[in-house]
Amino acid sequence: MPDTVAGLFRTRAEAETALRNLKEAGIGPDQVSLATPRIGRRGHYGVKVLIGIAARTLLGALLGALATGMVPGVHPLVAGNILATFVLAAVAGAATGGVAGGLLSMSASGDRALYYEQEVESGRFLVTVKGPGLEEAQRVIRASGAMEAAPVEAPLRPESG
Repeated sequence: MPDTVAGLFRTRAEAETALRNLKEAGIGPDQVSLATPRIGRRGHYGVKVLIGIAARTLLGALLGALATGMVPGVHPLVAGNILATFVLAAVAGAATGGVAGGLLSMSASGDRALYYEQEVESGRFLVTVKGPGLEEAQRVIRASGAMEAAPVEAPLRPESG
């Protein structure tokens, strides 16, 4: 069952009108949030990708060290230039981690949340309402001129405005 209603607006004035109308309809300010292009939600995808790159670089470096015999007491598994093999393993690990981190962070965000985030980043204004009275909130948001007003399953967490 949906626990949030999200409405997209073209302008800040339309979104602020919706906020006033929601307040008049008895929807509490603790239930309502506004995400703007300047105060948009951030998925922190870049941080997640960097964490993936760092983790896989360390793993690749460790495997490279083991394969080249740089760890004391371990015989080299690969003949040739030890440094080149070590660097190649670290780079391969970093590339794998970057791709994996990016894909995992995007898949974890959910299609609907990613859609709304992209809309806000492109200049739209997002009003969300959580809690009781969602049918009334959806009606008020639509009547206030929203491009779209739809219930969503997972709560969105834009900064309060």
